[in-house]
Amino acid sequence: MAALLLMQYSMVANAVPTQLTTTMGVADFPDYRIDTGGNLHLVWADSGAIFYTMQNSAGATLIDPVQINDVNVSGNSNTWPAMSTVGGLIYIVWQNTGDGEVWFMRLNPSLGPPDVNNSAVMAATIREVETPISIGGGSNAVHPRIRGVTGGDMHVVWESTTGGSVEYMKVDTGGNLLNGPVALGGTASGADLPDVDVDTNGHVHVVFGNNATTADNEIYYAMVDGTTGLKLIDATLLSTDDGLRAGNVTVNVDTLDNTLYLVFKQALVNVVNGAEEIFLARLDPSLDDQDGSAASAAAIKLSELQITSGEGLLQWSVTSRIGLDKRLHATYIDFDSNACPSATPYTITDAHITFDGKIIARDTLTTTGASTSCFPQARLAPRSNRIVWPDNSTGDTEIWSNVFSRVETGSRGFTCSLGGQGRTAWHAGDLWLLLGLFVLLAVRRSRRFG
Repeated sequence: MAALLLMQYSMVANAVPTQLTTTMGVADFPDYRIDTGGNLHLVWADSGAIFYTMQNSAGATLIDPVQINDVNVSGNSNTWPAMSTVGGLIYIVWQNTGDGEVWFMRLNPSLGPPDVNNSAVMAATIREVETPISIGGGSNAVHPRIRGVTGGDMHVVWESTTGGSVEYMKVDTGGNLLNGPVALGGTASGADLPDVDVDTNGHVHVVFGNNATTADNEIYYAMVDGTTGLKLIDATLLSTDDGLRAGNVTVNVDTLDNTLYLVFKQALVNVVNGAEEIFLARLDPSLDDQDGSAASAAAIKLSELQITSGEGLLQWSVTSRIGLDKRLHATYIDFDSNACPSATPYTITDAHITFDGKIIARDTLTTTGASTSCFPQARLAPRSNRIVWPDNSTGDTEIWSNVFSRVETGSRGFTCSLGGQGRTAWHAGDLWLLLGLFVLLAVRRSRRFG
């Protein structure tokens, strides 16, 4: 118990950001994962090609940057890659602006000898699958996201600019269709990426931004049975249609009880470049009858909390994930004006948030900015959070990284959750009080029976 009580976090950012790419081109739209061995797997787009590299936890290159898409197969009009890792394999989807489809790739890094400079040989060695997957959903599929699950099935969502909806599909490890595509709601605004997560029952949870029937962009939620492909909850408006923009939403499943945690930005005033803050919503989809129609937002939304205050303007590109410490780790960026994309400095913030909405650690770093995009990504690694982003600091756009190291005792931190809808977050002060009560009871017991 005493060890548990001493677990606490402080965040320490590396003093000097690390440049991950040296393409001398236009490196953009990075995504990455950290595997169980601490290795970094990074994917990005550059001049219509999709690139990949692998580094170990010390920053040494294991697989040199290599173009992984075959130009004779998928062409040279590729962008917006997204990544998932399952069982040591790398699964990547991306948007092909040439044929308007979402493409799928499987890489096996273990097949490639480390640090080989022959890019063509390396790409052919580690690339096992490269195929389009969105043909059944129509062309002009954009902004794909992917979530892999144990066993290998891949859950993919994207926006269909011709079909007028966000679409969901499940494929196997070879990119072969298992179910879908399933249309989930009206025409997306194009301002947000859809996001997807999967619960322990195989149910798929999708969120996205949409302005087809509202005064401004608002947040929607939908649910699909990942086994059958049946729509359980149709697109449901979660935010209020009040003309105040809401967006950049991400979804996270707490596997303890399959409660959903959504992190998003919300405008507070209806003016250009008006203040926007970060919000946290908690959903329980089991409270809906799941008959395929839209749910009642009031019924499934358990709470909605404003997390930040006075953070700045235009908090673009909110990303979030639940860590092993049972906290939400939210990453977002601030501008003082509508400066994206441009080579204008902006701040990336990484915040640790308890399930009841308390920020208990927050750190920032300032970037040079990029003339391409403003979409940093953040993932978890043992005892650290890594942030990657495109940056123009060297004169051309490259992918940079910084690491926030967690100084802690133990592995889970001092916030613990009690299951069920009445979950309570226990903090360090509460646990000290609990320890005192245990000690008092022990003393009384020893006096009574001693």
